[in-house]
Amino acid sequence: MGGPATFAGVPLSLISLVTLTVQNSALTIVLHYSRISVPKDKMYSAASAVLLNELLKGAISLSIAFRNAVKAAPSSGNDYSRLETADEHDRRRVSVNGDAASVERIQAGGRKMLREVFSSDCWKLSIPACLYVVQNNLQFVAASNLDVPTFQVTYNLKILTTALFSVFLLRRRLSARKWFALLFLAAGVGVVQLQSSTASGSSSHGSHEMDKLKGLAAVFCACMTSGLAGVYFEMVLKGSKADLWIRNVQLSFFSLLPAATAVFAPGFRLFGGGSATPSPTAGQPVFANFGGWAWAVVLIQVFGGLVTALVIRYSDNIMKGFATSLAIVLSFCAGIILFDFQVTLSFLVGTCMVVASTYMYNSPD
Repeated sequence: MGGPATFAGVPLSLISLVTLTVQNSALTIVLHYSRISVPKDKMYSAASAVLLNELLKGAISLSIAFRNAVKAAPSSGNDYSRLETADEHDRRRVSVNGDAASVERIQAGGRKMLREVFSSDCWKLSIPACLYVVQNNLQFVAASNLDVPTFQVTYNLKILTTALFSVFLLRRRLSARKWFALLFLAAGVGVVQLQSSTASGSSSHGSHEMDKLKGLAAVFCACMTSGLAGVYFEMVLKGSKADLWIRNVQLSFFSLLPAATAVFAPGFRLFGGGSATPSPTAGQPVFANFGGWAWAVVLIQVFGGLVTALVIRYSDNIMKGFATSLAIVLSFCAGIILFDFQVTLSFLVGTCMVVASTYMYNSPD
């Protein structure tokens, strides 16, 4: 009775681990391919993809939050549910009264949800919401200019930035083992970059030219915004009893303005990258060149948001660290098989260091 939650006999913690691993790897692979498989003038707008992601994620979170609010709303139809009579007229009256009670319950749940979404402290979510929008746009810049293994390994620096922000903002104390793991992680990422430094500043991949310096700058900035947004979001959650899905609705709500600004602001560019987040307003539809791969990226990102909520509820840090390490390995193998990635000794050593440090950091002291 008190055992772990299961689905079809399989522990939900294991399901969340496998799902998170596959989602992390799939997003990196599909995102990269969707950006480098077409010429720059045929690319879809990354800013439009980010906006669509927030709209879909917000709609799903809103549906779940509404369902939870209705379930928690008190029912006013209990008196009617006890009425039983053989008379058909009375049965119809019971049915009508029951329907009225259901409508009242739905309305009460809706009012409860709106009060929670637009609570007095909802504005606190505006800061991480803006940071997440910037981070998501930066991911597109990085994926457009870095190969899959380099992006996946380097993006793991968000563990380091998250830890540092948690020390400064949450006054969290880290053990000597965790500090060593963070230093080992940074060293591993540095070793991985030795491969990039030996190559030229830009390289061609299919029909797309990649600028590695721009890609690295984007992924480093994405790690900073990810760390700050994650820690700030944790601060908000710790000081509130609001449901996680309500907080997700608030995040999506406050994300819409900055995400829409990136789409509709004339001449908007991120990192000077015309191919990264072009504004589609200059005579171009918002969803121009939005093909199957672009939709796949958006859907995988939305799915990732739901998986994260599942992991938060049913898993722990060890599982998350293990999933991240497995995702690096899968992306590494996919880069070799699908994109003809050339492996060097420095990259292999650096990747092993990052995988080991990730698992070490998330292991108990």
